[in-house]
Amino acid sequence: MMKKDSLVWCFLLAAVLLASCRKEVRTTDICLHDSSIDYMKRWSIKNYQTDVVDASGKLLSHSMVYPNGYFQINSNYSYNLFSDDAPFNGTWSINKNCEFVLNSGGFRERRFTVVKLSDDSLILHQKIGQTTVIQRYAAFKCPTSGSLIARWDMAFTLQRPYGIDTVYKSEFVKQSGYFRLNPDASYNVVFNSLTPGTPPAPPVNGTWGVAQPGCLLVLDKNKTNERSFEVQKVNADSLVIWRKDTVNNLNLSRHYSKHK
Repeated sequence: MMKKDSLVWCFLLAAVLLASCRKEVRTTDICLHDSSIDYMKRWSIKNYQTDVVDASGKLLSHSMVYPNGYFQINSNYSYNLFSDDAPFNGTWSINKNCEFVLNSGGFRERRFTVVKLSDDSLILHQKIGQTTVIQRYAAFKCPTSGSLIARWDMAFTLQRPYGIDTVYKSEFVKQSGYFRLNPDASYNVVFNSLTPGTPPAPPVNGTWGVAQPGCLLVLDKNKTNERSFEVQKVNADSLVIWRKDTVNNLNLSRHYSKHK
């Protein structure tokens, strides 16, 4: 009888030890609570992917969009989304399931799992019913003043009107002239007329710099006509700068080629 009781106690002890060693099951592969990577910073938007499936898992639709702008995660548990839609600010948190939550408890609450995090990449995953959304971001890269100093010939501007929850079709605006950023922090804009017999717009001169924080190209700082642009692309051949005109509800993407 004692031998039988000893076996029972051994099985009970083994069960208790097994349960105590079992790890808590999380709903995401990456928990930001445990991350040693600095994710509280500005992330450039790469793309948003949306997939819709039926009850059997068959893909019904797939879409990819490539918005301009950035997603900034702040250390005070606030965030800023500055993209093609109207600008939006809110709060973020991490729940007990290690989900990354925006606007917890409100009607705008959204929960994401973090499927990738590195120094230069962040990928968020959201599933609502039969719809899956994947948001991909890259670490925001600050342009250097040296990379911007040049004469940039105008190519075109894309104007995209937006509303609170709507972004309208882009309008292509052909331009001619140049935008020159000088080493002495001055700039010159010279326009050419695209219509025979019509005089061009008068030239514009002013000052420029790269502002911190935000790494924005700022023209005429502290003046009534101050404007800020995000540098979307700069290399040996081209420059693309983007500005959200919140007064006229326009996204302005200006494209230039380096003067040869």
